[in-house]
Amino acid sequence: MRNKRWWCLGAVLPFLVVSCGQPGSADPGPISIDVDQLTWQSGGDLWGIADVLERDGTVWVLSSAAPFVHGLREGAEVVTFGDQGEGPDELRSARALLATGDASQVTVWDSGSRLYRTFSGDGQLVSTREARPIGMVRGDIDVVTFGDPLRVVATATGIVRAEFPGEVSWGNNVWTGRLVRADADGGAEAVVDLADLPGASQVDPEQRTLLGPVPVWDACPDGRIALLDPVARQLYLVASTWEERDSVPVPWEVEPITRSHRLAYLSNQIKAELRGQSMDESEMQAMVEGVEEASRDMFAPSAPAGVDVKCSADRVWIQEFDGTSHPLGLGRRWRTIDLAGSAPAFSQVVLPAGFRPYRISDSEMLGVVTDSLDLQRVAGIRLPSRLSRR
Repeated sequence: MRNKRWWCLGAVLPFLVVSCGQPGSADPGPISIDVDQLTWQSGGDLWGIADVLERDGTVWVLSSAAPFVHGLREGAEVVTFGDQGEGPDELRSARALLATGDASQVTVWDSGSRLYRTFSGDGQLVSTREARPIGMVRGDIDVVTFGDPLRVVATATGIVRAEFPGEVSWGNNVWTGRLVRADADGGAEAVVDLADLPGASQVDPEQRTLLGPVPVWDACPDGRIALLDPVARQLYLVASTWEERDSVPVPWEVEPITRSHRLAYLSNQIKAELRGQSMDESEMQAMVEGVEEASRDMFAPSAPAGVDVKCSADRVWIQEFDGTSHPLGLGRRWRTIDLAGSAPAFSQVVLPAGFRPYRISDSEMLGVVTDSLDLQRVAGIRLPSRLSRR
């Protein structure tokens, strides 16, 4: 097994050449990206966006209700398709967009029917293939924990996803999964068993820990997997197997989980359970405070080292926990690790308020801005020169 700090032990993978040295120091001060640096790709009439993807000049948007798929060019909607149903070109529960097939096409992962459906640029069904079962994941897992156990990413070497042997109802259950890479013929190989992560030995997967650390990952364009173990505080770059990996220590400090963090999380949980039903504000506040007092011991004592990961060709982005801006800590601050040099170099980036990145390349981001009324717009960001390869 090769588990080593790669910048001290030389070139251990054929695609990663490094030399001895200490981790690169952080750039002086955070890099702030202001709202006026956004390039708007849509109007403000979208909602419930689940994913966005740019291919061949078309920005594809996946929404949570039919019609599920919207194609945008120069900010205008040029095609929309994907009715709800059981038909050959209909969708049951669309969860992700994948860059597979011809560049003019888009593939939708429909978790409800367990199918990958590929559509042409004008919305015609091109092909369908079966997706492997992912396991039992509760439908509202996105308001329960970070970690995105339903993430599916297409790379040059196949489709990467998590699979779980049992039900995923709480964050700690994520540690029971494994990351699998599937090829175009439907074959699959396990790449990482998350129970093998060093931090897994300190987590009880059956315990219900709120805001507790879970492994977060993304697939890089070249097929590697960027995987953060937030307990061991290590970022792993995994090639074809867990034995073929390199690691980077995560050097930043984490903050304690405070009462205000717990109240925000529980308030969001209760509102989700009410499903739009109204409740008197004072009654809601009293309920949240009572639940917080009774469940305080269920919360993790400190925030995780990261709550999301994005990977481009030469840089990994790790989202910091920020309980003041989002109940799950999905805030504006991201740490970046530049892997292109002789030693990893760290930076901190602050994104515009309300902006969530879905795709990050080495020169730009594509994401969604949500306003106070939950209306959404697709927007792009050209990365500043300190972060860009172009």
